[in-house]
Amino acid sequence: MKFWLSIDGGHMFPKLKPILFALAACMFFVGGAARAAYPDRVIKIVVPFAPGGGTDLVARTLAQEMSKELGVSVIIENKPGAGTIIGTQAVATAEPDGYTLLMGTFANAVNPGLYAQLPYDQHRDLTPVALIARSFSIVVVNPKSQIKSIADLIAAAKADPDKLSYGTYGTGTSAHLAGELFKHMANVNLTTVPYKGSAPAITDLIGGQIQVMFTTVASAAALVEAGQLRAPP
Repeated sequence: MKFWLSIDGGHMFPKLKPILFALAACMFFVGGAARAAYPDRVIKIVVPFAPGGGTDLVARTLAQEMSKELGVSVIIENKPGAGTIIGTQAVATAEPDGYTLLMGTFANAVNPGLYAQLPYDQHRDLTPVALIARSFSIVVVNPKSQIKSIADLIAAAKADPDKLSYGTYGTGTSAHLAGELFKHMANVNLTTVPYKGSAPAITDLIGGQIQVMFTTVASAAALVEAGQLRAPP
């Protein structure tokens, strides 16, 4: 079996040690007696998004703590694209030795319902290990935007249908479904622009190529505090 960690779509658990010990135990027991010395080499965590986003940040923080606790190097490999399918497939088809982990996300729960066929079986090829973090979604815009509230966003979308666009980090991700839910509830239309992660989408939001994002606190909080993004109330 391959392993996948979970980040739920926020607060990172304040104490990682119990999780890490549980993680090591789960891997040890699945590996059996032949893996009594586990871990004895580098562990890889696959992040199915581009570097710099909230999931990537959590994964890198986790990797540092795991490395300290387990005494081996823990590296991050970013494999973005196709709404996490590319990264998930890489883990699902990896050697089932406990050294390749997936930073699973909201999309891993959604994709089996979106696609008739996936290049892996979510239940057969992957084994959940631990819930690592929860991350709430927020709406962010460019600080120069005239959109200063959610009411402004709704009014702008109704005044000029199809003019506003929002960035996501792939079909089926929390950013995508949050945007679609907002459109449905507010009875407005926004153009969806998919990216390979929150970081490139936020870059375009800051640059003015898109007008809004529904993203996680983990990916946007520092930029909101720095004044590079605005989170309209």
